[in-house]
Amino acid sequence: MTAPGPHLRRLGGSWLAVLGLLAAQLWAVPLLPGWLAAPALVLLMAAMLIVIGTAFMRMYSVSGLAQAFAVAALLWLVILLGLGSVDPLTRTDYSVPVTRHP
Repeated sequence: MTAPGPHLRRLGGSWLAVLGLLAAQLWAVPLLPGWLAAPALVLLMAAMLIVIGTAFMRMYSVSGLAQAFAVAALLWLVILLGLGSVDPLTRTDYSVPVTRHP
C-alpha cells in the first residue's frame, strides 16, 4: 500500500481542521459566558468558512467567474446560518390555557 499523496494529506488536514473548529464550537457553548460565547462562535464560524473556501473549494486557483459563484455560495451559507441562529431569538411562545370539555 502506498502512502497518500500530498493532495490527500492536505484534504485530510483540512478536514481535521474543520472537525477541530467544530469541537471548539461545541466546547465554547457551555463553558464560555453568554456575552463571550457569541463572538467566539462567530470567529470560529469565520475560520471554518476560510478553511472550506481555501482547502475544499480551492478559491485561490480558479477563474474570476468561479470565484464569484464560490463567494456567493459562502455568502448564502452565512445568510442561512445567520437566519437560523436568529430564529430562536425572535420566536415567542405564548401559553394557552388548557380547558377540558366534558
